[in-house]
Amino acid sequence: MKTDLGSKSIGSFGYVIGVSVGILLLVTTITLASYFCTRTQPSQEARPRRTRQEPNIDPDSFVVHVGLDEDTIKSYPKLLYSEAKLQKNDSTASCCSICLADYKSSDMLRLLPDCNHLFHVKCVDPWLRLNPTCPVCRTSPIPTPLSTPLAEVVPLSSRQGG
Repeated sequence: MKTDLGSKSIGSFGYVIGVSVGILLLVTTITLASYFCTRTQPSQEARPRRTRQEPNIDPDSFVVHVGLDEDTIKSYPKLLYSEAKLQKNDSTASCCSICLADYKSSDMLRLLPDCNHLFHVKCVDPWLRLNPTCPVCRTSPIPTPLSTPLAEVVPLSSRQGG
């Protein structure tokens, strides 16, 4: 009877070891598969180098100035909100469309040509350095050499802002 009991314990011990090794192999396989599947592109050093010489290009030659220059921005009239309110009567907006803050009588505003929209100087100057158009109506205060179909129908210089 002792031999029969001993063979059962050896058999169950072997079964536990077999299951443990199987689980270990499964975890290792999944880990390696996920590593190889999610690996990124080879680094710069591993890539083959080009044998052709690239032309020497000056990066400053590709700078595109989209906004307005400082002299043009400074040429637009500035006035106090109290003065603008007297000149424009009820047509003057009561808040800046960029920062959405209400105007105070002591606020310095910039008047954009053509559309006559008013903005805080501190708000519209950075806008105009990046964008050559009015933030509200998108009228360009500078003449453009390119003609667009809409500009031919309704010229921007004759359009009244509102």
